Amino acid sequence: MGGRSPSRGPFERSELPFVSQTVRGTYDPAVNFPRHKAVDGQTGFLLKKVSTASFNAFSEIVGEHGLHPMHFGMLMMIDAEEPISQQELSRRTSIDPSTMVARMDVLEEHGLVERTRNTVDRRSYDIRLSPSGRQLLIKLRKQARAHGDRFFSPLTRDERNELHRLLAKLANGIDEAANH
Repeated sequence: MGGRSPSRGPFERSELPFVSQTVRGTYDPAVNFPRHKAVDGQTGFLLKKVSTASFNAFSEIVGEHGLHPMHFGMLMMIDAEEPISQQELSRRTSIDPSTMVARMDVLEEHGLVERTRNTVDRRSYDIRLSPSGRQLLIKLRKQARAHGDRFFSPLTRDERNELHRLLAKLANGIDEAANH
């Protein structure tokens, strides 16, 4: 492997497909948003500030495994639905099928998923987590919970639940509008 980190598989950090610019080190993960009453009164601005900070911090966590937060989401969906066809995963994630192939290649090259031909439709692949994918997902879920606990520590448990409820309501509204 010539000095490469075993957790990253065949990729160096700068070579990883679908890894955010933050993980690659192109941008400073500490995005500096201005603190000023002119912008602090804008809910959308505050939402972007909080979202960016959380995403960047979590990108660092999954980046240590050579992945992007999007891969974490894919692993969770595969775990919940397995076996799931690559086409169905593409549809549910709204990821173009050709892009999905490349994203699945990353997971497969890291040994996190297994793709097998569907016995009924030979054109289709069934996706399952590999044993190492299952182990990594357990670890990432723990790290995600710890990240959430740190990140949302200024809020009480009730405030966290309310924030989640409101964000889910907004997200559902976006999904409904996209389907009309």
